[in-house]
Amino acid sequence: MGGETLRLRAQAELLYRAALARTSPPTLVEFVDRVMPGYCWNWHHRLIAELLEQVLAGACPRLVVCMPPRHGKTQLVSRLFPAYALGRDPDLGVIACSYAASLAARNAREVQRLLLDPRYRALFPATRLPGAKDVGYTRTVELFEVVGHRGSYRAAGVGGGITGMGFKLGIIDDPLKDRAAAESPRIRDAVWDWYTSVFRTRAETGASIVVVSTRWHQDDLVGRLLQD
Repeated sequence: MGGETLRLRAQAELLYRAALARTSPPTLVEFVDRVMPGYCWNWHHRLIAELLEQVLAGACPRLVVCMPPRHGKTQLVSRLFPAYALGRDPDLGVIACSYAASLAARNAREVQRLLLDPRYRALFPATRLPGAKDVGYTRTVELFEVVGHRGSYRAAGVGGGITGMGFKLGIIDDPLKDRAAAESPRIRDAVWDWYTSVFRTRAETGASIVVVSTRWHQDDLVGRLLQD
């Protein structure tokens, strides 16, 4: 009897937290402070966080973030933000890409670690990764689904295939590896062809796209998007 009472109380607590999260969700800054205490905020991080909130609200469907290396853009935009977005909307479809599949997979692992963190579960109890007993759900390094919802996260390298899935939130983090790659017209053309013929075709109606990049060349993906 005591065990059953504890189980019911635990379920009631999860339902309460889920209702609380729906009525008063944290801002992205509040979320980061909760799940990553000690995060070193600078003015540009707070500005990006405000813009990402607008992306999630649908007020800013296209966002380009350009910064030099080692300025925290990947941590905030490609790891913390997708976890936050899935917490706010467990039915969200996310596709996140980078110049290499290995880097995209690393970001995906960080997103999964956040979803498994008890501090995350306290904020967003409705967003849960599949466990051993959750039959019919996928969870690999590159792809995971949200239990009980339509939400999913897919990681891929730029130039790789992402057929069979759509997204409401698409993120491209550093489509070019370095200056050497950016100096190659062939590589720049290949990235653009992939973006127009593969990535952009997976966007669902009303989807948002965020491109994060270090600028190495005026004719890179960001340069062509600004001209487009």
